[in-house]
Amino acid sequence: MIYVSEGLLYICFAILTGALLLRLVPERFKPTVHVPNGLLLACAAAIPVLSFVPIHQLAKLFSEQFELSYSEMLRSILIDVNTGKAWIWTVIGSAGLLVLLGVKVFRNDRHMPKIALFVTLLLIVWLGYASHASSLSPTKGWILHTIHFLGFSVWIGILFAAGWFAKDDHNWTAFLKWFSPLAIAAVLVTLAAGFALMTFTTPDYVKSWILPYGQALLMKHALILPLLVFAYTNGFLYKRMASSDESFRPGAWLKAESAVALLVLAATAVLGQQSPPHDVQETLQSVSPSPFFTTIFQGPYSPDISLTFGLTGSGILLFAAALVMAAGIVLMYRAKRPSYALAMGLLTAVFAYLGAMFSMA
Repeated sequence: MIYVSEGLLYICFAILTGALLLRLVPERFKPTVHVPNGLLLACAAAIPVLSFVPIHQLAKLFSEQFELSYSEMLRSILIDVNTGKAWIWTVIGSAGLLVLLGVKVFRNDRHMPKIALFVTLLLIVWLGYASHASSLSPTKGWILHTIHFLGFSVWIGILFAAGWFAKDDHNWTAFLKWFSPLAIAAVLVTLAAGFALMTFTTPDYVKSWILPYGQALLMKHALILPLLVFAYTNGFLYKRMASSDESFRPGAWLKAESAVALLVLAATAVLGQQSPPHDVQETLQSVSPSPFFTTIFQGPYSPDISLTFGLTGSGILLFAAALVMAAGIVLMYRAKRPSYALAMGLLTAVFAYLGAMFSMA
């Protein structure tokens, strides 16, 4: 339940960010995109509800452990814990966002998207304040998590809005002309912030694969690979394809890319609700090894095991298969078969993940 709520929370942020950003773009630089206002209202209303789920779980768990009533523990969390404080501000910000999106006089104001986008940015800042990274390093973790999530929300949010809510096929070339460099910048910022976060949340990356957190992180990284290939095809190959075939449109390809992005969000949701293993051996005292690790890893296991990454014959073959599937995405783009490309994208992630797992020593 908590992973589902976290995944839906990230989707809500992405939809709001993408839809509001596109409202600021002149019509000649984008296809006609109409994200229903009801959906935006639902996302704004869902954010405080979905972000309350982990607080509820925490209050329920601690009330049993410390023999306090649920209401007493909840009040303590809301007053004393960063997650609770951030949630209070989230409720206030979401209420303001609902007013901007719901009240006609504000909804029709030409400045509304700018103000609503600013409020959404504040909500992302408070999400970073409540993160595990912020609890480990109050300033550095807060800033890096906020930048990481903001970059991803900008990239994936616009992708969702344009891919699923475009009403015509006009101005795709003009759209990709500005979206491609923006997406590249967002990807670079997201990756840089993500790797910086790992330096103190997961310093022993390979050994963390023993744990559910490390497995989710590895799966996320494996899924990012086909996502980057899709971004390359849409950003760099579309213009060439459109020049040779005027009927070619990237709408279906943006949907395929967004499908992979949803899986990345799912992996991120799992990460968001688990404690980062900044000390794997210590974490193993309270957390069981991941079933994925115990199933695939055939060597002797103990909590103090030292794992390293070293290419093996099986690993090399699996990485080669991942490269073949990634190349297949590009070939399917030229063949105009987005469903086949999506399947190859998923296989790229699967082979890359297995290649990493079979390269453990």
